[in-house]
Amino acid sequence: MELHRLAPTQRIAAIDRDLTAMAPDTTAAATFHRKKLLRMRDAARLEAGLTTNEGLQRENSSFARHDFSQAQIVWKRRGRAEP
Repeated sequence: MELHRLAPTQRIAAIDRDLTAMAPDTTAAATFHRKKLLRMRDAARLEAGLTTNEGLQRENSSFARHDFSQAQIVWKRRGRAEP
């Protein structure tokens, strides 16, 4: 099926079906295909108006769930290995 020809909401549903049907394979080709589907899903969600660029950035960021407002840097001396 040509996903690009579908309406955005139909495309999202089709991509979700493909993602759930994929075996948890760790080959490079499977990983590339999974990431491609996820990028297409994000683009379809943007096109459908279901999210914004900022929303996608927060969802895809590994740091979005952390609150750094009270973070502190802790400096420690590193041990030296004697030859």
